[in-house]
Amino acid sequence: MSKVTDRVSLRLNKIVLAKLQKAADESGVSLNAIVSNALKYYADWHSNAVKAGFITVRRATILRLLEKVSDDEIMKIGHYVASSESKDFVLLLRNEYNIDSALDVIETWIKISGYPYNHETKYEKHRYFIQHDMGRKWSLYLSEAYSFIFEDFGHLRPEFEIRENTLSFETTT
Repeated sequence: MSKVTDRVSLRLNKIVLAKLQKAADESGVSLNAIVSNALKYYADWHSNAVKAGFITVRRATILRLLEKVSDDEIMKIGHYVASSESKDFVLLLRNEYNIDSALDVIETWIKISGYPYNHETKYEKHRYFIQHDMGRKWSLYLSEAYSFIFEDFGHLRPEFEIRENTLSFETTT
């Protein structure tokens, strides 16, 4: 991704500007960094996520629904959603469908969801650790959804470490 920038001038509502400045102060970053990140997330995610079927749902709602569903059914749902919607979604957000664009969409979604995570790369190996705090069944769901994407590009199914509130895996691109 290019690091070339351009200078622009924006007019912002005073209340919005005050909220952005407060966020910058609390984060220890510049107002420019806060605004740049907000615009990046809008361009990379929010501008098309709704078109692709994403909605905002409270965590408690998902957790209660997961309680009612068996592990096997969760895995079937994860596979179904990934197989029926992932390609179109990645194409809508990145204008290309390959392993790199799919991983970029996954990582953007992790960030947008507010999950603490770590992504390490060494040569072509990628290692992810996602702390979602949503229970083992959410880890199962994510592992099945992510597996489909890797398999769709001819990669081996990653070895997932499925834990109560975290999911980790390693893959090669």
